Amino acid sequence: MKNEKLVPKKTSQTIIKKCHCCGALMESEREVERCTKCRKAFLPSHYFNKVHAKNSDEYRQLFDFAQDLHEDDLVKGLCVLW
Repeated sequence: MKNEKLVPKKTSQTIIKKCHCCGALMESEREVERCTKCRKAFLPSHYFNKVHAKNSDEYRQLFDFAQDLHEDDLVKGLCVLW
């Protein structure tokens, strides 16, 4: 009989976002910057509570990973954590 150790799987959250322009659904572990269908640009969650970025690299860092977001951070009907 083999002695196997059970390693618990790390559960990761997924952000499911619906585009408010074309209605496309996107799934990602990080906030989506643009719609994959119509290319509409999105703002990160709580954008106005964060320091505004001075360049495009800083702007990309404002988009959080799913595990860093709380359900209260999301706009209901456009995003959901799963």
